Amino acid sequence: MYKKHRNPFEFEAANNLSDDEILDYYIDDYNYSRFINTTRNIFLQGARGTGKTMSLLYNSFKIQYKKALKNGKEVDYSRIGIYIPCNTPLFHKKEHLLLKDDFKASLITEHFLVLSIVNSISNTLSEIVELDNISLELSEDLKNQIEYVLGAELIKGVSFFRAMSMYSDKESTEAQKIINNQKNDDFYQNTLTFSSLVMPFLKCIKQIECLKESHFLLLIDDAHDLNIDQKKTINSWIAYRDHSQFSFKVATAESSPNFITSTGGMILEGHDFVSVDMLKPYQNKESEFGKLAKKIILKRLQKYGINESLKNFFPTSPSFKDDIDRAREKVRKEAIEKYDGGKDSQISDHVAKYTRAEYFKSRPSKANLPPYSGFETIIDVSTGVIRNLLDPCYWMYDAELSESNDKIKLIPHGTQQSVLISRSNKLWERLEGLDKTDVDCSKDQAEQIFNLFENLMVHFKGRLMSELSEPRTVTFVITSQVKELMEKIKPLLDIAQKAQLLYTRHGKDKRTSKKITVYVPNRLLLINRGLDPHGQYASASIKSSDILAAATKNKKIPVPKTIGADEIIQISLFETNG
Repeated sequence: MYKKHRNPFEFEAANNLSDDEILDYYIDDYNYSRFINTTRNIFLQGARGTGKTMSLLYNSFKIQYKKALKNGKEVDYSRIGIYIPCNTPLFHKKEHLLLKDDFKASLITEHFLVLSIVNSISNTLSEIVELDNISLELSEDLKNQIEYVLGAELIKGVSFFRAMSMYSDKESTEAQKIINNQKNDDFYQNTLTFSSLVMPFLKCIKQIECLKESHFLLLIDDAHDLNIDQKKTINSWIAYRDHSQFSFKVATAESSPNFITSTGGMILEGHDFVSVDMLKPYQNKESEFGKLAKKIILKRLQKYGINESLKNFFPTSPSFKDDIDRAREKVRKEAIEKYDGGKDSQISDHVAKYTRAEYFKSRPSKANLPPYSGFETIIDVSTGVIRNLLDPCYWMYDAELSESNDKIKLIPHGTQQSVLISRSNKLWERLEGLDKTDVDCSKDQAEQIFNLFENLMVHFKGRLMSELSEPRTVTFVITSQVKELMEKIKPLLDIAQKAQLLYTRHGKDKRTSKKITVYVPNRLLLINRGLDPHGQYASASIKSSDILAAATKNKKIPVPKTIGADEIIQISLFETNG
């Protein structure tokens, strides 16, 4: 049924969605549930908005329990996902900074972490009727066991899990008082650790009949918000050899997480954990992200009673289609001439590669921006990020909703174009004033980042107007890297990534098989500059000296003048690492 005055593309943070909305919106096929439900330790890496939180929440036992009940199926207790958000007041506590002794600081860091984990486990399982209502005899027996192990007394008159939740809250409060006082050194001899609290707690829990064979998935979200000591502590837990009872699934927005342990060692990818890149390949509508995007948008439309195809709901501008057809015919004639007597595949490959380039190249220099529209264009400007996919759809629908109270059957191509240009302009405005929105960005850095992106766009425009073999390239790799130059470049790239103006993908150079970092500017930026957001698989090779000069001296990035001089890196993108 149509839900009046509701926008199907609302994109609240996953933490703010109701359990039913998570079940409604989640696309199980494409969000790495298969990795999360293994017994291996997993790092989910990806920028904000790539679906990390949604994936963890969906695989939490709270949601899976409700899903089973909703579908009339038997509850599966083999995997118990415990969602542990790091972006909470407890994780952001700075009490450890009051301690001059690094060892004591690491002790209190682990103390708070294990209390948070036990609190999350207790709260999750206390909401499951079958678990919270275990027999009074078993509940008391479990309490007695924990009291004996901890030398503590649990509150009477409540269930085992509720008692453990209250215990963890009480211990956390007591720890804060003692640290702020800094007079009781005995406290540090009794701080709790993973092995002294979490593991005995899990051992007790597994005495409950339905949990005897359970594997606990500790779903740690927003790990990038943890301080360095907290990260080292979690890495130390991941280094444990026995993960038969539990495993860690750590979601982080960091492209290069810290893997150092509390003892100064390091956890190793492939040995201690598997890394999963949540920023999905998205080059065309048949790519993994293209298929995911289609399912996400269709599911939202259908939820609100809109049963239109995406092609009909987001129609492409007729003038754009006509102009593309003319460009295709022109390029086809050129290909037939060029490959006289050649294979049909040579001609079709040439047409596929150069048709869009011909369209953008042949537009008059003083013409308005192209009529950006169509669902494929919306996928392109998302840069493979789910939140970026929903944002323009939301504003397009809102624009139509403000004009009519009737059921919306499509978003006119003119509305699509207007919204895409408007959102692109907004992104450029934010780029120009990064020092005003990012506390870690100075005024000089903001100016340098703006210069870099401005010159990247000029470079991409130059390529588009050239006769190069890959004219629509809109990603780059940094070559001829000089350590001193990269030390100046990296902070700028890090800020741009944090602001989601730039993304990275890890791939392999097809020529050398070497691992390489591909830098991907947010493709919504391309709209304002009249570029083709669809891009190509290849990446432009730009020297570190040219990147730095573009940023600090506002110097143009050279565009190769001939095809032979064009250094293009053909990339195979990794979907998962390890």
